[in-house]
Amino acid sequence: MSNTNILYKQPDNMSKSTNSFLKSAPVELTTVAGYKDFVKRYSHTAFTTVLKEDQTEGYVIKDGDVIATVLGDALKHLIKESHC
Repeated sequence: MSNTNILYKQPDNMSKSTNSFLKSAPVELTTVAGYKDFVKRYSHTAFTTVLKEDQTEGYVIKDGDVIATVLGDALKHLIKESHC
């Protein structure tokens, strides 16, 4: 038996357009582990991670679309890695 905590449950009456919008919204990556898992999951796909010039936010871009934003510890990690 697995232990699963539901953090968010979509209502049963959600419209298809709302559901489609939520699925297309960028993912927010805030931890180093979360960023690494995301990168591993998409390793078969061409994408680019870019940082804003002021280094307050990062973006994972695929085919010209932002598929994830990078913040918090994940952003700090990328900034540190870019200076190595």
